[in-house]
Amino acid sequence: MSELLPAPNIQLKKAHHSPAYGPADLPHLLAFVNNPLVQNTLISDHIVPRNHRFATKIEEIANEALLYVIIEAIDKPTGPRVIGAASITVANVKNRDVNFGIGLVPDVWGQGYVSEVTEFLVDYAFKNLAIHRISLGVLDSNLGAIKLYKRIGCVEEGRKRQSNFFDGKWQDSIHMGILESEWFAKKREQSTRAVQA
Repeated sequence: MSELLPAPNIQLKKAHHSPAYGPADLPHLLAFVNNPLVQNTLISDHIVPRNHRFATKIEEIANEALLYVIIEAIDKPTGPRVIGAASITVANVKNRDVNFGIGLVPDVWGQGYVSEVTEFLVDYAFKNLAIHRISLGVLDSNLGAIKLYKRIGCVEEGRKRQSNFFDGKWQDSIHMGILESEWFAKKREQSTRAVQA
């Protein structure tokens, strides 16, 4: 793995060969995917404990992704800590359409990590991977993520009603997307505002 992004709070370790993560990362990744709150946002299958064999599934996802990163918080007093993963996977090669996915351990939700990683990877995909559009899915119960995605310019493109069952309740899946032209227009607008301030 190689460091992709050093930032004030996080670093992303890019998977570029098999295995996609180091041996020290595996216990953290398994603990991460075994959290029911995380499973609810990442896995549409039953919410059940996953054992070491699930590492093969993580490896497949990482190796098939256009970009797969392990997210480490580097601003913790105890030192760097694996807090999640994010991926960009190809949905349609001809149309340069990709899917974005991110998951973090619940104890760091609301601390700005999702925003930092998402904005960096969306920018990276449009500037360096020649992507035309980024698609993503989010559950309607994840109000913070929906607010973030709208803030960076994503548009709601559809809703799959009562598509996910968790904790005795049905949740809608919201499909969102952003085009490269929308992203760069948003960046220009932010630059103009910064100059005028």
